[in-house]
Amino acid sequence: MRLTQFLPLCFSVLFFACGDGNLITRENNDLPDYYRRHAQDPKTGEYLIDSLGFPGNHPTDPVTGKIDPQPVRDWQFVDQLNRPVSNKDFLGKVHVAEFFFTSCPTICPRVKGQMLRLEAEFGDHPDFALLSFTVDPKRDTPEKMKAYAEKLGITDMDRWRFVHGDKFEIYELDQDYMSIAEENAAAPGGFDHSGYIVLLDREGRVRSYASGLDEEEVNYLMKDIELLLNN
Repeated sequence: MRLTQFLPLCFSVLFFACGDGNLITRENNDLPDYYRRHAQDPKTGEYLIDSLGFPGNHPTDPVTGKIDPQPVRDWQFVDQLNRPVSNKDFLGKVHVAEFFFTSCPTICPRVKGQMLRLEAEFGDHPDFALLSFTVDPKRDTPEKMKAYAEKLGITDMDRWRFVHGDKFEIYELDQDYMSIAEENAAAPGGFDHSGYIVLLDREGRVRSYASGLDEEEVNYLMKDIELLLNN
């Protein structure tokens, strides 16, 4: 599993993440910094930032050294109503994304609780949206995800899209979203996934993320959402 493997690259960015966990860094335009806040393991205190080094994410420009968030790669799948959905549908919108599976016996219900908080807080804003990618597309058919969404009480199926796609494409895509998703027979439910909630700006760039298991981190994420919606 890739989680918490601190590569040499990580040490070059630790000064953004360590120290005061409540420190808020800003870019010149006062929008959330790419290194705004890093999900932290509450037991070990380690910052789970290894995914920053994977292809598709270039935290800093190699020449200038300045923060240089990149858009996620193009993707096109279907949603819980079996409608086509792609990353281009969310350009111009501030949106959050997560990776889950409907039969998850451990962290998914807690993460969904935080996603529901975000929907309740920002759901009336026309430029806000939510994405949930299944990491178990074999079992999580669009029909099953629709029933799952309805069970959660979600009524706006346009604002919150549950995404079904090719398993291997989803597993590649999660790297762009700085998340973790992979099969693991030894893990509860058969999958490893990070429980991150990732925030993207109107250009489809990752700007901030939080552990969906940590209400305080999500509180910081909500401040970032407000900043992006108001700029």
